[in-house]
Amino acid sequence: MNFSDEEIKRQLRLGEDSLCEFKEIMFSGNVPKSPRRDDLADELAAFANTKGGVVLCGVSDSGDVQGMTRDQMDELERLLTEICSDTIRPSIHPTILRREIEIGKPFILVEIPQGYALHDSPGGSYHRVGSTKRKMTNDERLRLAQKGRQSRFLWFDKQAVPGTGFGTLNESLWKPLLSAESATDPGLALEKMALLTEDENGTTRATVAGVLLCTRSPEEWLPNACITATCYQGEDRASRQVDAQTITGPLNRQIAEAVAFAVRNMRVGAYKDPGRTDLPQYSEKALFEAIVNAVAHRDYTMQGSKIRLSMFTNRIEINSPGNLPNNLTIDSMEVRQSTRNDALTSMLGRIPVESIRGSGDRQFFMERRGDGVPIIFRETKALSGESPQYELIDGSDLILRIPAAPTEATHLKASVQLKMLEARND
Repeated sequence: MNFSDEEIKRQLRLGEDSLCEFKEIMFSGNVPKSPRRDDLADELAAFANTKGGVVLCGVSDSGDVQGMTRDQMDELERLLTEICSDTIRPSIHPTILRREIEIGKPFILVEIPQGYALHDSPGGSYHRVGSTKRKMTNDERLRLAQKGRQSRFLWFDKQAVPGTGFGTLNESLWKPLLSAESATDPGLALEKMALLTEDENGTTRATVAGVLLCTRSPEEWLPNACITATCYQGEDRASRQVDAQTITGPLNRQIAEAVAFAVRNMRVGAYKDPGRTDLPQYSEKALFEAIVNAVAHRDYTMQGSKIRLSMFTNRIEINSPGNLPNNLTIDSMEVRQSTRNDALTSMLGRIPVESIRGSGDRQFFMERRGDGVPIIFRETKALSGESPQYELIDGSDLILRIPAAPTEATHLKASVQLKMLEARND
């Protein structure tokens, strides 16, 4: 959520409440000394155990902004990050922003989202009641723990995004998805498509899928919902970068721009027999399927993790955040299909592809679930003679490596003839 200067000034005038805490910070040099680390952890966890909220660090109880140096903000931000990751269990993932509404008096705004589990801190289990934190009773702890267990069975992409509403969704992006009949009540239609939902208070919110597919800037609410694409001159990341792009926007645009990035950076060889025959490093169809799969099936709950498209002279690597869903394994990916984002995959089956390289004759991004991986293997093997490889790193990062086909003129003709023979034998 974006807090305007006027909203912050208004909160400073009104004081603390159930959604906002002021926290004055005392420093020794650049190092925060007060409040203590454990006390800060209790405050932050209390918000996560309630409805979320904001802590304004560097503001006194009376609403006066104390101001701090850049070095002090660096140390405070490091402390807050460590507390959220290491001191609170399970960890929380706030948004930490540096703000300044009066010149020379910066402060740090920490926005804590509502948690979907019971978060314990050094002092125990706290929740927010009015403008204070209070220890939770055993009954309250049990209810929140049960809520956390239930939430794990809800598709993440169907969950409500705080601070959004019907108006958050861009009409030019959702209107083409409606039939003539459903266009008479678009709100209801978007709810049926899991692009809108009601939160626990009955307020209409955009879902994660709605934000990803029907807003111009999903990263405004989901900062990691983007693709970082890099092309290197050599075979490792130590090589010089020759092209780089951070790809944002609704997911269909991300797919199109990622494919375009790969196509413009791959080499294309040629030979004459008797006419000109082009042989690119990679199959555009395999690239399209690989990027669609990464966008559709990545784990959007993982903070700090983006899809990475890395091009080297001998391969492409696509890193997709998250473990394999629902007992899927590397060995079974070619023959089994599973998803973690039910609404996303369903909607990508309804969004027209239009003119994206590699999409072939398909009409929608995902027409038949489960076809993507076999296409990637078949197209890559036919072009390069080698199979692509999947690897799961630490149960949290799925890497697809697509080998490059040779493009040197002396190897092209023999390579093509061999691949054609192998393809016929298969």
